[in-house]
Amino acid sequence: MCSICGVYASKDFSLPVCKMLEDMDFRGPNGCFSYADRGFYAGSNRLSINDLGNGNQPFISQDGSVVVFFNGEIYNYKTLKKELEADEIEFFSHCDGEILPFMYQKYGLDCFGYLDGMFGVAVYDKRLHRIILARDRGGEKPLYYFHNDEIFAFCSLISPLKRVLNPALNFTLNPQAIWDFLTFGFIPEPQSIYQEIKSVPKGSFLVFDCKSLEVQIRDFCKDSLYQNTPKGLLDRQGLIAKTQELVYKSVSDRLLGDVKIGAFLSGGLDSSIVACVAKECLKSDFHTFSISFESGRDPYSAQVNESEFSTLVAKSIHSKHYELAVSAKTFQAELDSFVSSVDQPFGAISGIGIKLLARRARELGVKVLLSGDGADENFGGYAWYPKLRFNNPQAITLQKPKGWHYYAFEKEKKVIFSQDFFANVRSSLGYFPALDSKPLAFIAFDREFYLPYEMMVKLDRMCMSESVEGRACFVSPAIFAFTQSLDYETLLLEGEKWLLKEAFKEILPQEILKRQKHGFNAPIDDWMKGEWLWLLREALSAKSALSRYGILDKGADKFMLDLLFSSQARVGNIAFYLVVLNLWLENLS
Repeated sequence: MCSICGVYASKDFSLPVCKMLEDMDFRGPNGCFSYADRGFYAGSNRLSINDLGNGNQPFISQDGSVVVFFNGEIYNYKTLKKELEADEIEFFSHCDGEILPFMYQKYGLDCFGYLDGMFGVAVYDKRLHRIILARDRGGEKPLYYFHNDEIFAFCSLISPLKRVLNPALNFTLNPQAIWDFLTFGFIPEPQSIYQEIKSVPKGSFLVFDCKSLEVQIRDFCKDSLYQNTPKGLLDRQGLIAKTQELVYKSVSDRLLGDVKIGAFLSGGLDSSIVACVAKECLKSDFHTFSISFESGRDPYSAQVNESEFSTLVAKSIHSKHYELAVSAKTFQAELDSFVSSVDQPFGAISGIGIKLLARRARELGVKVLLSGDGADENFGGYAWYPKLRFNNPQAITLQKPKGWHYYAFEKEKKVIFSQDFFANVRSSLGYFPALDSKPLAFIAFDREFYLPYEMMVKLDRMCMSESVEGRACFVSPAIFAFTQSLDYETLLLEGEKWLLKEAFKEILPQEILKRQKHGFNAPIDDWMKGEWLWLLREALSAKSALSRYGILDKGADKFMLDLLFSSQARVGNIAFYLVVLNLWLENLS
C-alpha cells in the first residue's frame, strides 16, 4: 500500500521526514502526507488500492488523541468495522486503515491480534505520549527503527533512515549480518546490515515512551484470536475440507481493492491454486504472469523452463496470460536495480524475475499481484521434509544441519572472510534447532525463519520497487494457526502438500497435480561458471569494495573459484551472494 516513517526528537525533523518520504516515493506514488506534534514528526506515501478517492493519512480518532500511519492491507477490516460501528463510531470511507485508531482505542495494545493482514503500523498516542510500532505475523511488511538517548526514528526501509540520521551519527556495518548473509542469502531479523538499525520483529509491537525514552517489545501472536484453532479433532476428510475453506477464504480476502488484480503463475501447485481460486472468486478479467528461461539448467530440478505448465493453467481458467522470456543477459541488466531495491544485501536471485513481472504488470495497469508463497512451509512442500524422520547421518552433520536453505559452511567462510573483520561473530548454525530436535521443529524453523526473511522480503521489496503490491495467499494467521496444529505424521500423511492436492484436485488440471515440484529457480550455477564469471572475479579482486572494506581474506579468490568449479550445486548461490555484497558496498561508496 505505501511506506511510513517518523522521528521523535527534541529538534525539528520535519524536513528529514520529507526527505525519507522522497526516497520511498516508488512505494507510494499516489500521495504523500505528513504530521507533526510535540517532537513527533511522521509521514507516509500512498499506493492507492482500496477506496482510491480517500485514504489520506494519518488516520485519526474522533477525539484526536490517536494518530495512525499505516502501510499494508487489513483483509478483515469489514468485519472489524461492523463491530466498531455497533459502538456508534462513524466512518467516512471504505479504507481499511481507517479502523486502526478505533481498534487501538477499543482494545489497546491487544488490537493487533485481531488483524488479518500485512502491515507496518505506527500509532501515536497523544494522551499517553507514546509511539507504538507493529508488524504483521508473517513479516510481509517491513518496519525498521533506530533508538538512542536523543532520537527515536522508524521507517519502512533502512536506507532512508540511515541517510537522514547519518550526518550526525556514525552508522557501522554489522559483521554478524554479513557472516550470516553468506550462509542464508539474507540477513536474519531483527538485525540489519547496520549495527545501529534493527527490524521490528514480525508478529510483535514495539512501545516507545516519549517521556522515559524507553523501548519495550512484545509478541502479540500468542494472544491472537487466530490461535484458538481446535487441535486433533478432524479426520482425513475434515482436514481436507478445512484446508479448502481456509485457502478459499485467504485468497478471496486478498482480492480486496478497487484496482486490477493479477497473479504470479509459475505452473507449480501453489501458484496454480491461487490463480484458479482467484479467477473463480472474481468472475471477471484476471491477469497472470510467468517467467521462462531461454536456456540453462537448475541443478536442483533439471530444466528451468516451466512455461508449458503455466500456459496450461492460464488456458484452463481463461486468464489474460503474459509470459516473459529471460536470459542471463536480461538478469544481469537488472542486477544494480535488484541490489538497490532490497535496501541491504539480499541474494535470492529469483527476486529479479519477480521484479520484471511486477514491472510488466504495472505497465498493464495491474497494481496487485497474488503469490503462492508460504504453501511449502505451511503444508509440508519441500522434498526433504519426509526425510527428516530418518536422521540420515550422511545428510545431517554438524557442518550442515537439517534443512536445505543453507549455503556457505562455517569452515568455508573462515577461508573466504578476513579474521580481523569477523573477529567477534557467532556461528550461523546457532539459528537452527538442535540436531536431535524432532522433525516438526525444522519445518517450524522454515516457517519462522526462511519464509519471512527470504520469501516475504523478496515479494515485498521486488513488487514495491515497481509500485505494485504483492500479496502472499498462504500466510494468513488462520492458515498459520491451522497448519501449526498438525503433527508431523498428519502434515505428511500422503506425501508433500497432500492436503492442498486433495483439497483442490477438482479445479486443477491433472498435469499440475502429478508433476514434480519445481521451485522458481534461475540457473545460477550455469551462469556463475559462464556468462557471469567475470562478476565474481571482479568481486574477489584486490580493487573490489569487498577488499577495500577488509572483508576478504588473502587467497579468497583462488579458494572461491576452486569451490565454484567443484560441481557442488549450492556454490553458485555463494558466488552470487559475494557478487551482490560487492555491488551493494560499491553503491554504498
